[in-house]
Amino acid sequence: MATDINSSNVVTSYDGSRATTRGTKIIQPGKDMDKNSFLKILSAELSNQDPDNAKDSTQYISQMAQFTSMEQMANLNTTMSSFASNSLVGKGVTMKDTDSSGTPYTGVIKAVATKNGETTISVAVSVNGQNEYKDFPMSNIDTVLDVPDSTIAPITNINGNMSFLSAASLIGKQAEFSDKDASGNAYKGIVKGVSKENGVINLSVKVDGQDTLKTFTYDKLTKVNAVE
Repeated sequence: MATDINSSNVVTSYDGSRATTRGTKIIQPGKDMDKNSFLKILSAELSNQDPDNAKDSTQYISQMAQFTSMEQMANLNTTMSSFASNSLVGKGVTMKDTDSSGTPYTGVIKAVATKNGETTISVAVSVNGQNEYKDFPMSNIDTVLDVPDSTIAPITNINGNMSFLSAASLIGKQAEFSDKDASGNAYKGIVKGVSKENGVINLSVKVDGQDTLKTFTYDKLTKVNAVE
């Protein structure tokens, strides 16, 4: 006989969920049954069957096959959900959460994490003109936008390294620059060193007729001659 969830035979289990007097957890309408629930039902059926009217073993094989199939589907669903979540990294989002002025948080997802079945996202947002990382439940995403990466970082890094190597090959050579001295003549001198700061390549040059070194940016270089 089915248990009436509104009857006095319903109690609260140790974890706060509603259960029958025998401790069986009650699944409310609309709630999902996971693979553990299915396995508990099968175990209860095996332990409580009538010895004088045992069921055909093929029925249990069929039930186990159904259980295995359900478990595989659950694992596939978990994998697909994880893939979908991780694919959001780098995307622009608007959240349902709002800041102190009531404006929805907007930013770029930098990380995705799943713990105890709940997925959270770390979003880089602007707060009072400063970039901050804030964590939100993924379910609080309102809209998702594609944010193209116009910097093409790997290519930028390669080009920067190649430019630095090219500049380093100039050490010991006579170079001329577009910058001009007080007389209007282009600076010339021997390249003595190369440095890179904040992405800018600088050449340290001993200018002709001077005893001190002067720094020029690599983009000001106009001519290079070998020292005889």
